[in-house]
Amino acid sequence: MNGLEAEFAGAVAVLQLNAAEPENLALMEAYGVRGHPALVVVDENGRVAARFVGVIEEAVLREAVMGDGN
Repeated sequence: MNGLEAEFAGAVAVLQLNAAEPENLALMEAYGVRGHPALVVVDENGRVAARFVGVIEEAVLREAVMGDGN
């Protein structure tokens, strides 16, 4: 994750939330985070482009961030 965060610096914002912190619950609920670890990719229009629960491969995350070109 950190490697991709550095690679896409300036083009992608990365937020890491602690599920145990009460102030994060509303945001997690808003994006449908039900388990952890979880990762939500939100597009430039604020829509959820991808949602993952559990550990994911870097290639899968990269594809979700890059989109399908449409």
